[in-house]
Amino acid sequence: MKKGLSKSRKDIKKANRIKRKARLNRPSIINEAVNIRKQVIFIAIPKTGTTSVRTQIKEEGLPIIPNSHLNIMQIRDLIYVYLLKSALGKNISFPTKEVVEDAILRKQSDELFSSFFKFSAVRNPWARAVSLYFRREGESVKDKMSFDEFCVNHFYASDTCFHPTLHKNQYDWLCDEKEINQMDFTYKVENFKQAINDIKERTNGRLQLTEVHENINPDSLSRSYRDIYNDKTREIIAERFEKDIDIFKYTF
Repeated sequence: MKKGLSKSRKDIKKANRIKRKARLNRPSIINEAVNIRKQVIFIAIPKTGTTSVRTQIKEEGLPIIPNSHLNIMQIRDLIYVYLLKSALGKNISFPTKEVVEDAILRKQSDELFSSFFKFSAVRNPWARAVSLYFRREGESVKDKMSFDEFCVNHFYASDTCFHPTLHKNQYDWLCDEKEINQMDFTYKVENFKQAINDIKERTNGRLQLTEVHENINPDSLSRSYRDIYNDKTREIIAERFEKDIDIFKYTF
């Protein structure tokens, strides 16, 4: 009985070692909107045509945080976590020369963040509100309330997402704690064709995107968004997302 129990424990320990080794050997990436090899960070604001860009820059591996809609400060911190995770579990001998001091990791993290090309896309707030209302993924609301009711209750820039991050405006994804823009380049999704050339030039050819139409909702009226608004709802969106409208120079 004791022998059987001892053997069972040995088997469990061996299985656990194999699992731990498998986890350590699985390649990890920072986030699907970050490409280390190409040295680019894409801030994927929900409902701004991010799927096609993320698909083109995503590296193979398991993201530390699967949610692709992180803001620039969250990505900055995630770079440090990625370097820390990469440095852990390397003390396989004594004395060791493999372990990196935390101060060095933080310095490397800051250097990577500063050197990477950081870009994003924004969208007309009125068109974006319509797209959020008709969305199929995340929290679908079009069958629960009218568009007028949605506008009254639409306070955050991602509040129908499956993982809402409760940013008030699109700009909140792009700035630091002092509201200083951290992007090297921000384009309007309406001007994506031109942005493709600009991005290629600004990255010296490292990033060459193509125009791919993915995740298109045929039921959405965002392309003809003006038709769904009345004076009241138009003014609600104008007041609520005044910062985006002012910074990115959008008009109805």
